[in-house]
Amino acid sequence: WHMQAWNSATCYMMLWTTIGSVIHIANTIIWRDNLSNPSPTYCDISTKIIVGLSMAIPLASLCINRRLYNIATMQAVAVTKAQKKRDVIIDTLIAVLVPMIFMAVHYTMQGHRYDIIENFGCWPTSYNTAPAYVLVFAPPIVVCCISLVYCVLSLRAFIKRRAEFNELLRSTATGLNSTRYLRLMSLA
Repeated sequence: WHMQAWNSATCYMMLWTTIGSVIHIANTIIWRDNLSNPSPTYCDISTKIIVGLSMAIPLASLCINRRLYNIATMQAVAVTKAQKKRDVIIDTLIAVLVPMIFMAVHYTMQGHRYDIIENFGCWPTSYNTAPAYVLVFAPPIVVCCISLVYCVLSLRAFIKRRAEFNELLRSTATGLNSTRYLRLMSLA
């Protein structure tokens, strides 16, 4: 359904959380009461993906909140196919390319390849240095703050245009009333 609606940000959120869940489940199974490393290559790949997840999930959330903000402040009702394609490309650049760049930047800040934590598995490492705080630790927090701003602005825009939405709901036979609509908005 999200693909048909050109909602790529939600698809990226589902993709990244699924990849993270699979990695954490595999790590838990492989390293249950075990500290030996059966596959160094797996640890190299999984730790880089875990680093990417720390940026990818907040970026996917940012894309979702950016899209909700654009919908809330939209002046025209019609959205062309070209605009939809542009939105998908922007979401892809933000939610896929930026985490890959973040993974590469982390490579310069790691002290050693990874740590193995019993019952938990491979875990990425970073030196606690000033550049690491700027390049590795701070960016996910900054992205979350930007996403929060978009979220607040979109809620403000929806509340501000509430009368217009109520009029639209009354004029169409969708079966929605303002209470149901607000429940859907709070879910979103």
